[in-house]
Amino acid sequence: MGNKSRKKSILVIDDDERVLIAMECLLEAEGYETATAWSGHEALELLRLQKFDLVVVDDYLWDMDVEVILKTLQQMAVPPRVMLTDNAPASGALNRYQGFGASAVVNKWASCDEIARSVRECLAERPSQEVLV
Repeated sequence: MGNKSRKKSILVIDDDERVLIAMECLLEAEGYETATAWSGHEALELLRLQKFDLVVVDDYLWDMDVEVILKTLQQMAVPPRVMLTDNAPASGALNRYQGFGASAVVNKWASCDEIARSVRECLAERPSQEVLV
């Protein structure tokens, strides 16, 4: 019997349902298992129940500051390969979140190819980068 490798799992946290649906469709089409959370509290509950290989976090959530979420991810020993999505990444946005374990900053409205590439690079544990699209 062949040795099947486990699909990488990704948690997407965003309070915009359109973004959650689009990211879920994109990531599943890329071959990842995907879970979504529309709030910081829902995300933390999912993280207590399941291990994820990557967490994609919007920079603004209605119920919790993103820095609180990122600090909590560090405390929970969630892998540091956290990709932070942003409405319009400003120069230096990665530096702001790197101390909390963010690997990349990507515009959530970037092309599917750009988002997929950033996810692949984060999962491959490539050096930190900032994607300004």
